[in-house]
Amino acid sequence: MTVSTAFAGFPREGLEFLEGLATDNTREYFDAHRATYQSQLLQPAKDFVVALGEELRARVSAGLRAEPRINGSILRINRDTRFSTDKRPYKDHVDFWFWEGDAPSRERPGLFVRLRPATVTLGAGMHSFEPTALAAYRAAVADEAAGRTLEEALAAATALRGATVGGLAYKRVPRGFATDHPRAELLRHGALYVSGEWKLPRAVSGPAFVGWAAERLERLAPVERWLTATLPDGS
Repeated sequence: MTVSTAFAGFPREGLEFLEGLATDNTREYFDAHRATYQSQLLQPAKDFVVALGEELRARVSAGLRAEPRINGSILRINRDTRFSTDKRPYKDHVDFWFWEGDAPSRERPGLFVRLRPATVTLGAGMHSFEPTALAAYRAAVADEAAGRTLEEALAAATALRGATVGGLAYKRVPRGFATDHPRAELLRHGALYVSGEWKLPRAVSGPAFVGWAAERLERLAPVERWLTATLPDGS
């Protein structure tokens, strides 16, 4: 694992590489600019994970995991095209994921960042529930005390301007729950996350981007904290 010095920002060259990849999404482009990807995007991304991880452990939870490697907190830039009609080989963004717990990272609640050349998406929660997690989520939503705590967490997170709730998946309230339940809409979720997209700040080119992202993720984090407390770690 290669981890260098403190995060110094994302260089312009790295963001320009993503712009070029969006225009010319081919293996030929990627291979021709591989050195730029490695030094101007991937290495700063590793440094960003280390720095933001430290900040989030101080602000949100000491148990958050930040692993500065691909398939750790940095998701692969290669797209999985096996089951998609979109056969472009690469993503035109970089995704980051910070999670808590010993289960596989994508089965746990977490905080996420998506870096694009002109925008940044920040969020907290889970993008899908496995059956065990879904059952635990629904039981907690239906419970009066836990359900109200979730409503408070969502209200706090969406107080951040631009943040919205996602994960609604079903047309009807699931069997076994009253159709007029006060949290009927939340019972129809197949995932739960709160996120927003913002214009990329000038701070992205320097160390201050860590604080910029951490402050907003901290405001979104009540949803991640509720899910972490609610879902079984082995789900």
